[in-house]
Amino acid sequence: MSARRSRPSPISPLRWSTGSPRTWATESAEEIQRATMNDRTLRVLEFPKIRDRLASLTVTAPGRERAERLQPAIDVEAVRRSLQETADGAALLDDGEVPLRGSSDIREGLRQAQIGAALQPADLLTLRETLAVIRQCKGFVLARRDRVPFLAGVARGMGTFEALEDAIRRTVADDGSVPDTASPDLARIRREQRTAHTRIREKLEDLIRGPDVRMLQDPLVTTRGDRYVVPVRQEFKGQFPGVLHDQSSSGATVFMEPLAIVPLGNAIRELAIAEREEIIRLLRGLVTQVAAAAEQIGPAYEALGRVDFAVAKALLGQSMRAVPPRVRTDGVLRLQRARHPLLAPSQPASSSSAPRERSAPVGTGLAGAAAVEPGREGVPIDVWLGEEFTTLVITGPNTGGKTVTLKTIGLLTLMAQAGLHIPADEGSEISVFPQVFADIGDEQSIEQSLSTFSSHMGAIVGILKQLTPASGSLVLLDEIGAGTDPTEGVALARSLIERLHRLGARTAVTTHYNELKALAYTQPGIQNASVEFDVETLRPTYRLMIGVPGRSNALSIAERLGLDAQIVERARDLLGPEVVAIDRVLSDIEADRKAFEYELAEAGRQRQEAGELRTRAEEELDRLRTERRKVVARLREEADALLIHARREVEAIVAALRTGSGAQAVQEARTRLRQLAEELSSKAQTEATPPGEPLTEVKPGQAVYVVPLNRTGTVLSVGDSRSEVEVETGAMRVKVQLSALRSAPAESSLPSIREEARHALKPGGASGSGGADLPRSVASSLSLRGMKVDDAVSILDKYLDEAFVAGLRRVTIVHGKGTGALRKAVHDFLKAHPHVKSYRLGEKGEGDTGATIVELNTT
Repeated sequence: MSARRSRPSPISPLRWSTGSPRTWATESAEEIQRATMNDRTLRVLEFPKIRDRLASLTVTAPGRERAERLQPAIDVEAVRRSLQETADGAALLDDGEVPLRGSSDIREGLRQAQIGAALQPADLLTLRETLAVIRQCKGFVLARRDRVPFLAGVARGMGTFEALEDAIRRTVADDGSVPDTASPDLARIRREQRTAHTRIREKLEDLIRGPDVRMLQDPLVTTRGDRYVVPVRQEFKGQFPGVLHDQSSSGATVFMEPLAIVPLGNAIRELAIAEREEIIRLLRGLVTQVAAAAEQIGPAYEALGRVDFAVAKALLGQSMRAVPPRVRTDGVLRLQRARHPLLAPSQPASSSSAPRERSAPVGTGLAGAAAVEPGREGVPIDVWLGEEFTTLVITGPNTGGKTVTLKTIGLLTLMAQAGLHIPADEGSEISVFPQVFADIGDEQSIEQSLSTFSSHMGAIVGILKQLTPASGSLVLLDEIGAGTDPTEGVALARSLIERLHRLGARTAVTTHYNELKALAYTQPGIQNASVEFDVETLRPTYRLMIGVPGRSNALSIAERLGLDAQIVERARDLLGPEVVAIDRVLSDIEADRKAFEYELAEAGRQRQEAGELRTRAEEELDRLRTERRKVVARLREEADALLIHARREVEAIVAALRTGSGAQAVQEARTRLRQLAEELSSKAQTEATPPGEPLTEVKPGQAVYVVPLNRTGTVLSVGDSRSEVEVETGAMRVKVQLSALRSAPAESSLPSIREEARHALKPGGASGSGGADLPRSVASSLSLRGMKVDDAVSILDKYLDEAFVAGLRRVTIVHGKGTGALRKAVHDFLKAHPHVKSYRLGEKGEGDTGATIVELNTT
């Protein structure tokens, strides 16, 4: 714990002695079982750089130490638990900031407390803050126990120490001081100190105002040490009653403590000693409590580091856009769109809190890797091994990505076995290998004067010594057989590949020897692969193609660069017809593969677009169906309510007719029924089911919906042009365009009410009066928009007749604004119509100048 507060303490600075902090282990031996991976392999595959990056994301000292000693595990269950730990860390991050901020390394402080050493107030404050973080972190994790089962088990082992937190809070303030409220004795001592200081100031003020002021150099009070003094002139030091404590550099002034305040000064010193002793007593009491709880605090702090470590692993995965791999035990490896984690630019990781001391930025250089343009990541690769074949021979040009492929396979395997998520796509699979061996790059020793060939052979000899039959280890060899005579190199490389294959190792090798391509065609379980090279741009694409052997591009490149054609042709002749033919076959295969990949990608794109269109169409259809159900349900509810209301009205009218007599009763009944019919007609027109689809053809007798009249009708005849139709609607016969017709809506239940009313007034009906008939249902508005003047006037004439017969008092004629020609024709017609009492243009809310309100005569 570091003393972060600068406030001086009255306690002498008892410093902790340096020493190794005690470690409280929180995992079992099985949980920490790790593979003794070959150090050279870890270094060659750059696993230490992953550890460094992980350590930089931790917050706590235990978390950082876990990251720094991270090793790949060889036990399958240990790997799965570690991956679950990382997944739990990611689940915690999904809910926001994990409460880790504010903790400090308290292990040395706990050790000091256990041996009885004193702790400073600032150290106790640091301990209190860390205990609070432990408590908050435990609550945060356990609140999500169902989603983070592994870390929930860790959190359950974290103790909480509220009583100790409260004790420290009462004794040590947030600024690191000990407050008066820490104990009654401390409050009394400090109260007496304040009283003594007040009395001293009063006596000194009396001195400055008294006759002895002439002896003072200046009328002021100062201190020397912890004593109050006044500046006395040198010539009066023998006359001034006081104790000399200091003098000025010139000697002209001496600083003396007046005798009158000496007893009070002594009292203040005694109170300071008493204050110090009381504070020491209080702090010793806290240290005793800390020592008693140290055996529980230590494991809780280590558990906090475990949570921190899990969160850091999740942050590392997020920065690489990594996924949890599926763990297999059969030696199968399958990576989908895998990226090298040090080659790909990292995404910024949003840590739950910044570590107090962050490591220097980790370099992302990749030895032997292909160059990556700024702002772009390496090309993802698809690679698999262990099912159809156990040995992969990768050929291709230099700097084409062969080495990156090997390093990607190896490093992602190590990361997965260390419990880290890997930068690849979902569905990637990793087997837990008992050993991973890699000989990549040139690590020859200048001091040992080893050649490249000797260096590689020494590494391979070491690998073969550790391999046993059916061990299932992963072996990665770069440029096998290189650095010596090509003939011998090919033979040696082939022999090594065959031995590794027989031993059952999962092997991936790179080579520039074309002769090794034949192994895939002569021995089962061996497969070719190549890295793609674009002859047009003369640049590698870094794409890995499994099942396709690499082809020589030297002559094509030379030709593209402008080498004399005769030289190129002579070179082809020297190669021989078989080699040239094979190269052409490989070229054709590559061209066919590119065409197939293009067609496949295009089909995938079209399939995706079709799927998106289908999804949108289904969503729109679902929305329309839902809306239709809502509209139908609402209309049914309103129709039912209207039906009930109308039936009650008819029943009331019938009852009145049964009890009434004479023409007056019949007339009143007819008037009320007419009003009810108007109400039903208006409601039916307003709430009717919307018309159906537009019609392309009709035939006589067909029920249709006439849009301009806003009502249904029956087709009487169809014109020769098939575009003009004569329709009967109510008492009117009109000719309209086919485009103005729609399929008829479903029948309404409202006419049954009108029939009930008519039946009530017919001869022999309930009333026993003379026959009476209800007016037909007529809409209270007529739309003429878009119609020719002659057609509009004809329809308007018939509509006014029917509206008058139905007893409507006011109707609305919608003619639109437009040029005003239709409105003028309507008004000219209304002026002379016998049923029209008056008319006016609509007001705001009535259609404005696009509609005319017509008052009809009632007799």
